[in-house]
Amino acid sequence: MADTSRRISPREIGKRFSQASRSYREWAIPQREAADILLETFGGFVQKGETVLDAGAGVGLLTERLLKLSAKVFVCDLSLFSLRENPAVRRAFTCNVENLPLKGRSVDWVASNFALHWCDYKRALGEFLRVTRRGFFFSVPVQGSLEGIGFPFPREEEILEKVKPQRWFVREIEIPFRGREFLLFFKKTGTGFNPNKTLSAFEILKNPEAIKNYSFKVLFVLKTR
Repeated sequence: MADTSRRISPREIGKRFSQASRSYREWAIPQREAADILLETFGGFVQKGETVLDAGAGVGLLTERLLKLSAKVFVCDLSLFSLRENPAVRRAFTCNVENLPLKGRSVDWVASNFALHWCDYKRALGEFLRVTRRGFFFSVPVQGSLEGIGFPFPREEEILEKVKPQRWFVREIEIPFRGREFLLFFKKTGTGFNPNKTLSAFEILKNPEAIKNYSFKVLFVLKTR
């Protein structure tokens, strides 16, 4: 049965990230921290000369780190404007990660940072497995993130059941903004779309305690073949 709580429009998501393509890099502090943790932990599995696909790469916070491991990094995203800001723009293509336009086992690795909660992650993870020769690793915020705003973050247990990973862990990453800057964070990173919004901007400013935690609960996963 489809998860009706996660009705997220790819067109809307692509539009918002495109609008934030110039400001994303400056404001995406939690996403940058997650990219650092992801590669500090799992980047050692990538060998020199192997091909890596950065799925949902956007402006390239993860890409620029992957390029230190391999020169063969390809990138894809819904937003063409975001990809134009990516350091691997010459190896970029637009697509939905739920349907990668690649042949089976055509890349060594797929990596993804803070992207899977914007899509049908089960379909995307199936695609990751299909196109890789060696495996994939990713970070994704899960339920327990930003409690109070109503966003339908995926459940940690469901992801682990789907992937059956070799390694995984959870880390809390704080959003270092409050008040109006907290609201601006979502605008400047293109992440303000919420299909289940329970609080208005006015309510957040009036009662900041309505948000139980100003942080992301981030799941980090490695799956090898």
